[in-house]
Amino acid sequence: MPGIAVITEACIDTKDRACVDVCPVQCIYEYDPVGGVLFSEVEAGSGEIENTHTANPDMIAIFADTILYVNLDECTSCTACYQPDVCPVGAIYTDDDLPDGAGNTKYNAKDENKGNDHTFFLQLSRDVFAD
Repeated sequence: MPGIAVITEACIDTKDRACVDVCPVQCIYEYDPVGGVLFSEVEAGSGEIENTHTANPDMIAIFADTILYVNLDECTSCTACYQPDVCPVGAIYTDDDLPDGAGNTKYNAKDENKGNDHTFFLQLSRDVFAD
């Protein structure tokens, strides 16, 4: 069985949003710093909001609105978003296939917050949704 989707550090400052368009359940969220909520859109850039969640302020402060977040409770493991032709920077992995940092590959390594073991993003995905 395929695993749930986890968005990792390659998404930081990229947020291509192609994954939002292919997600059949709209479980991929963006953070609105003005409203202080995580929101999912029916289609990327449409402004038509499917769902919102309260963000955990401590966890959202790590990357804020520079990255997209998957609500793991809503993800159906459909595999649509982590197909090779969807994310242009390869930021989405299954929870079973997350790189553990052993290869020491880092994206955006100049930022001290961006050199994390990719398994960090699994826990972040759990903790960023406060409700």
